[in-house]
Amino acid sequence: MPLVLRQRIVGPITLLELSERLTLENVPELRDKLQDLAAQGHRSLLLDCSQIRAVDSQGIGALVSNWVSLRNRGGKLALLNPSVRLCEVLQIVGLHKVIESFDDIEPALRDF
Repeated sequence: MPLVLRQRIVGPITLLELSERLTLENVPELRDKLQDLAAQGHRSLLLDCSQIRAVDSQGIGALVSNWVSLRNRGGKLALLNPSVRLCEVLQIVGLHKVIESFDDIEPALRDF
């Protein structure tokens, strides 16, 4: 199953709906997709993480490296509706203080 299930534009944001697994096998797809979007000028990216049930260190690493890459290009990467599992992992590694997340799209739209 692909990682990116759907992509759409919502105001100034490109919203990507992710599937259930943010793991090693999906990291290249995420990296390529986000790099392609940034190259096309899409630098406000919101990842809908509500369906994520499995996440590993490679998936977390991909979030961080893409967050840094977008930030260095003047862009922003944030999470929408992170699943309970993803929230737990982000808190364990301290990334909940770094990568912004939103429970609703309206505050995300205002923040971008």
